[in-house]
Amino acid sequence: MLKRRPSRGRLRERPLFRSTVRKTKQLTGNPLTSKAICELVKRRLRDANLPSRLSPHSFCVSAVTDLLTQGIPLKDVQYLAGHASPRTTRLYDRRQKKVTRNIVERISI
Repeated sequence: MLKRRPSRGRLRERPLFRSTVRKTKQLTGNPLTSKAICELVKRRLRDANLPSRLSPHSFCVSAVTDLLTQGIPLKDVQYLAGHASPRTTRLYDRRQKKVTRNIVERISI
């Protein structure tokens, strides 16, 4: 039988991604700042030899586009993305931005 682990405070009050004490890897109770998240993503991109032009925002755009491609309703994607308006979510939709062979053939050198 599984035992329920005692809660260490309400989940909504604890940050999902927490900062560390300098380079000690000891977690604090403070959330990561948006700057720290961006720096973390940039380090991981560099380590993986991926383009540095990518950002945390790139992942949001990819997720929204992928969900809409799968046929998930715009209202649900809007909720998941945390957007107040469906117009904002539509700005993240890159389904019409795909490069097709037809587009490449129209490019003259």
